[in-house]
Amino acid sequence: MNTKKYGPWALITGASSGIGKAFAEKTASAGFNLVIVARNENKLNQLTSSLEKQFNISARVVVANLTNHDDIINVLQFTEDLEVGLLINNAGREDSNDFLSVTSEEHINTIDLNVKAPLQLIHHFGSKMVTRKRGGIINMSSIVAFQGVPYISNYAATKSYNLIFSEGISAEFSKHNIDVLAVTPGFTATDLASVYDFEGTPFKPLEPSFVATEALKALGKKRVVIPGGVNKFLFSSGKFLFSRKLNTKSFGMVFKKVLRKTL
Repeated sequence: MNTKKYGPWALITGASSGIGKAFAEKTASAGFNLVIVARNENKLNQLTSSLEKQFNISARVVVANLTNHDDIINVLQFTEDLEVGLLINNAGREDSNDFLSVTSEEHINTIDLNVKAPLQLIHHFGSKMVTRKRGGIINMSSIVAFQGVPYISNYAATKSYNLIFSEGISAEFSKHNIDVLAVTPGFTATDLASVYDFEGTPFKPLEPSFVATEALKALGKKRVVIPGGVNKFLFSSGKFLFSRKLNTKSFGMVFKKVLRKTL
């Protein structure tokens, strides 16, 4: 994974914390200049200053709420003069509760951020990559993408979209020398996991740096990567041993347990 293969600039959404911040650190260490996008301007500025000093790279900050169409347009306009060769769609949101306890507006915001924003960014930057005949795209999916999951039904569905969409465009873009990867981690120590209570469960959240490292290692070698041994086991057992109905039931039991303070 290097700038010669993909291009000099990487754009990372949701870069102010968690996996997005880890992606920013890893790509900067590999020599990429960065466009980092998130809502928290202070965190973005602090990260930019740190990475520019540590790795002698250039970085641009874009403060944006990617559920807002105008903010997405601002991202596209702000990067018009750059050769963005690596696009990492990391920003995401999760509504954890009984489906009807979450407003329809919140569910739609989840679709806007998890589905519509990556689609628009890929359409824009992907067209430029096709012209240049090189590029890389990473989309964050999830281990919950492989079946329906109670209590995060809408979120799991958006992650299924990320997975299937990535596989499809990977096949389309491969002839243009563009690598596309879907990353399907399980529980990870990010802001999204703040509502979970893992006491009394066998689950230990993955570290964001581990997920980012596994993703960048897999880019160009795989179309889907599943970070973590437990997640690989869950995928394999769900694919070869259990029915889809049983998978949904078992995942629902897990989320009912870790969300017991919310439900």
